[in-house]
Amino acid sequence: MSVSKNLKLAVAERNIEDIRGCLWACIAVDMNMTGKFKESFNYILENGISESELFEVDDDNDFKTEPTIENYSELGGLLSVNFSKKKLDALKAMGLVLYPPQQKEEAQKDIKKASKRRSACSQKKCDPFITGGAIVGAGCGAIAAAKFGARIGGIIGGGIVGATIGAIIGIAIANNIDKD
Repeated sequence: MSVSKNLKLAVAERNIEDIRGCLWACIAVDMNMTGKFKESFNYILENGISESELFEVDDDNDFKTEPTIENYSELGGLLSVNFSKKKLDALKAMGLVLYPPQQKEEAQKDIKKASKRRSACSQKKCDPFITGGAIVGAGCGAIAAAKFGARIGGIIGGGIVGATIGAIIGIAIANNIDKD
């Protein structure tokens, strides 16, 4: 894992809103906040942004902390409005229960499976237009969902729908190029 270029730029510019946005993007893919989120958060602190700058004041105690997907999603929405340490810590605690980190052995098996899929993909000569379309579509779908105020589940769903549409467009482009 590595810290994104956008986060590095936001930290260099001391742009707190962009830093929070980058952390939000990490939460969407690291829902238990033990991987990319943790690495990014540590980078922020190690590079001169203090917790007092990063977190907003929070007097709100009216949120549920029972680990359910609904409560996680609701608290995630509240965190997007008020980026507080209290809400982030509660979201992380829920994430650890709902999305427990994989054990090392399980993670190694997943890496081997992904490697086999990648190898099979290269043998089948996967078209870069399809792959590129899926990646761009996923990004656009997630961004669109986020812009409309979707919660984490909506953002992930937007990414999945966007990836599907992007892949379909990629297939159409690849088929048209093959015909030329």
